[in-house]
Amino acid sequence: MNRPRRVVKLLPAALRARLAVLFAAAVAVVIAAAVGLLALATDRQFDAAVDSALATRTSVLQQALGRGDVGVVRQDGLAELVDGSDDLVEASQDARSLDRESQPGTTGTVPQVSPGGRPSEAPFLPAADLAEARASGSASGSLEVRGQGRVRWQATAVAVPGEGSVLVVGTRMRELDEAEARLVLLFLAGAPLLVASLGLAGWLLAGAALRPVASLTRRAAQISPADVGQRLPQPPGADEVAVLARTLNRMLDRLEVAVLREREFVDDAAHELRTPIAVLRGELELALRLGERLPEEVAESLQAALGEAERLEHLAQDLLVLASSEHGGGHRAPVALAALARREAPRLGAAHPVVVEVSGPEVVVDGDERALSRLLTNLVANAEAAGASRVQVRTAASAPGSVELVVADDGRGFPPELAATATERFTRGDAARTRSGGGAGLGLAIVAAVVTDHGGRVSLGSDPHLGGAQVRVRLPGAPGSPA
Repeated sequence: MNRPRRVVKLLPAALRARLAVLFAAAVAVVIAAAVGLLALATDRQFDAAVDSALATRTSVLQQALGRGDVGVVRQDGLAELVDGSDDLVEASQDARSLDRESQPGTTGTVPQVSPGGRPSEAPFLPAADLAEARASGSASGSLEVRGQGRVRWQATAVAVPGEGSVLVVGTRMRELDEAEARLVLLFLAGAPLLVASLGLAGWLLAGAALRPVASLTRRAAQISPADVGQRLPQPPGADEVAVLARTLNRMLDRLEVAVLREREFVDDAAHELRTPIAVLRGELELALRLGERLPEEVAESLQAALGEAERLEHLAQDLLVLASSEHGGGHRAPVALAALARREAPRLGAAHPVVVEVSGPEVVVDGDERALSRLLTNLVANAEAAGASRVQVRTAASAPGSVELVVADDGRGFPPELAATATERFTRGDAARTRSGGGAGLGLAIVAAVVTDHGGRVSLGSDPHLGGAQVRVRLPGAPGSPA
């Protein structure tokens, strides 16, 4: 069985960091290429300068040889004169001291070998290079000498002391090569600092370039369904960020129109349904009061129809409440949550066969008291639908500036598969939470809409004390409240 290969992420996740890393890597590649080109250009410049000097020395020595002065070769810095049989005629002291692999002599005698390893009477230039100089008239190149570095040489065919003779002049390149190497090492030593500095500059430039995007992101995160009229800040100019802001704002315009149309439809539909549903319910109740004269099957059908009419009436009322919560803009005033829960507890206990207990300190929020009362009503009704017999309403001061309202019960709790979607519209769980209780799946959706309208957050879970469901509502505290 082949295991999937794990992909190694070499680049960081943040775009700004990726840009800085890629910029630094590009700078490193450019520096490496520049150092390589610099070394190549420097090497060629040095060789060209040395070749020019060698050509000048060769010309001077050729003039002396033309006058029959062979000893002038001995006085040169690094030169030798080789005859047509590759025998050394004359050489300078530096030429004799070059350490190179020995070349067999052509005289048939065993040559004396210098301490460096080359025969003392053998030319330092290999026979192949001498032959090339004889054939083409001149040749040049470099020769590596053990322990002494590189030697740049130039060989020229001459007629002294006889046909086939070759004049070789050379220059030790060790100091120039070492200077070139030091120059390259100097650049390479400073490269990390340069790469780090330019990488930091890339980080700062990327941050400056992405700052408008970060501003757009923060503002977009603040736009909620309760206030779809907000828009993103639009930077001036016509660059990519400005175009993105304009495009997103046009998209928000279209979304606002769609959301407002949906809200208007729900609101209008709920209003329009109330009257015919009320008439339908009245007619069914009137028909049932005459049930003694109706067949039993007809009476049962009328009773079932009346139940459905009551459910439609509740659904229309829930849709109106949901639309009102999403519109927001209700009357806001300081509301003491614990006092509100204590006032509502007797009514909720009478309307639903559960015991409602209230505990916790008095915490105050700026909110719509009617909407918060509806929130408590929906949560207690939801607990009853889940088979709860006991409901606890607990208040607490949370983080600085916020308060908590926790409603817990001893019912069956939230099914795991519905925990993430329970606050969405028309989401219903098992049979106890559906038609048997007359619910349409809007109770928790209304709770979420009320909490969002008040600038809070709602989370669902299990209560560790009662063992049932737990709904935790966190709201901003009123200024000056104990929270």
